[in-house]
Amino acid sequence: MKSVYNKIMAGIFCIGMLNACDISEFPYSSVTDDELASNESSIETITLGNYSYMKTHVFHTAIHYVGEYTSDNIVFSGQSTSSTFNIYNYQRIPNNGVLTDLWTYSYKTIVNCNKVISSAQEGISGDIDHLIGENYFLRAMLYHYLVITFGKEYHIASASDLAVPLKLTADADDYPSRATVKQVYEQIIKDLKKAEELMGGSGIEKNACYANVWAAKALLSRVYLYMHDYTNAETYATDVIEHSGKMLLTNVQYKTMNELVPESNPEAIFAIRMLKDIDYETSLTGILYTIIDGAGYGEVYASQSLLDAFAKYPNDVRSTFIVPQYEGVSDGATQSQEICFISENFFYNNDKTPAEDPLHRHYYRFQPVEKDGNNYMIKVDNKKDFFEYQSSQVQAHPDGNLYVVARQVHRNESGEVDGRAEWREYTVQIQNTMQKRNDYPKYFINKVSYQEKQALLYSPMLFRLSEMYLNRAEARYYLNNEGGAISDMNVIKERAGIPEYDATKDGNVLDAILDEARKEFYCEAHRKYDLLRNDKVIDRHYPGCHDRGAETSVVQEIRVTDNCAVQYIPQSEIDAYPIPLVQNP
Repeated sequence: MKSVYNKIMAGIFCIGMLNACDISEFPYSSVTDDELASNESSIETITLGNYSYMKTHVFHTAIHYVGEYTSDNIVFSGQSTSSTFNIYNYQRIPNNGVLTDLWTYSYKTIVNCNKVISSAQEGISGDIDHLIGENYFLRAMLYHYLVITFGKEYHIASASDLAVPLKLTADADDYPSRATVKQVYEQIIKDLKKAEELMGGSGIEKNACYANVWAAKALLSRVYLYMHDYTNAETYATDVIEHSGKMLLTNVQYKTMNELVPESNPEAIFAIRMLKDIDYETSLTGILYTIIDGAGYGEVYASQSLLDAFAKYPNDVRSTFIVPQYEGVSDGATQSQEICFISENFFYNNDKTPAEDPLHRHYYRFQPVEKDGNNYMIKVDNKKDFFEYQSSQVQAHPDGNLYVVARQVHRNESGEVDGRAEWREYTVQIQNTMQKRNDYPKYFINKVSYQEKQALLYSPMLFRLSEMYLNRAEARYYLNNEGGAISDMNVIKERAGIPEYDATKDGNVLDAILDEARKEFYCEAHRKYDLLRNDKVIDRHYPGCHDRGAETSVVQEIRVTDNCAVQYIPQSEIDAYPIPLVQNP
């Protein structure tokens, strides 16, 4: 961090407010402590610079990658040597560029916050108090993201488990050692309480483009939930729900939520505001998820696990943003169709006998079908197909579920079968023929794109009202108030346009709450933490490039106690730090 602190005041770009959230950038170098004591303009300049740092692409996408690419919501359709791929497949490396960016820009912003907090005087005016409160909030939020990235989950952390340095001054020569997880959480709570006091008592109201008292209370609800302090988590969620004036989008409005700017979204509490055209190149969170108007790569798709979650209630409005890419019409009138099922691969010994993959990796299998009366018939090329089928007709169980009986075949170079696995029954679905990349069906995700109808524009939504309902539902579950938990969950289910909680279909209450949170917040970087703080396994037994490679390196299940659930401290920061920083195990 030494290079960060020494250069902090030389390279900052701040954002100035023109009107509402119509913001642009202008350069800034430094101000003196005397100016900061009571000069509202100087305080505002540094504060706006902090927002500008968060608009930096490598900062906010790092938050996204660490929370979302490590979950069970998405699938890479190809292997890569990139830092994002290392995060996705839990192959930790000491110099991961994404994590270095998260660390660097977080501490740059924290030092700027410290400059305001340590120098500006409270009580001069409501405007100044609010600005100071914003800096307390921003510092707390950044430490929140740092501690959940580089430290253990709070509920399993011992008194000695380390997180990140607590830098609380603007002194370039101040190099604190790594604080414990518990200490960082204590500071987060302390900062948020101060932010709540200053912004709540300022008489100033700011919209979701800027920190405000409701953002502080929303983060308090989240942090207390992570700490398993369910009473406070419920209290703060209730305060936001009942008093913030925020309202959930309607079912119809939700379908175009991605097009809204934060200040026009009634449930937005805090977002990193990106401006149309001006910030387009720095807002590309969705660049890998989709292709819109020719923009984007379209290489990361919705996982089969997420698709299965939505399959339970196909009319769930939240699935609007998952857009399957079908092949073009084949004969001018009829869309071609195929069966899709998932199987494991078999290896073959030297004697051509099959042997199961000990990792039980999963692969998509596709086969074209054609309609023959009321039946679907599989179109087979006996010289090329990887599977052979006991019957070319797709079968149906009495409950209507479709299946085929098939076995994997091993062919020599001439296409002749020289080894076979056993016959197995595979559940299949019949679908329009999909576009594929490396045999992964293209389920684009448009949730974090298309703001104001500009292809990949997106203002990262960090807090919104629906989280408060689900935070409170989870807290109430642990407070033995299942009725209240179900009531909160049903608010979200009703907005989604799906039936109320049904134990026979939705499972136990906690699992149902986490399932709703998953469908509500996919691509918003919640899922990993939702599972781990509840001691749930991140289960990645579905097709994807995360399980390719040597048996010793593949990670298919992640538990809260696993070392890989915590990221390495960037080695470059350890090397530059003048005192020892212990690396994570």
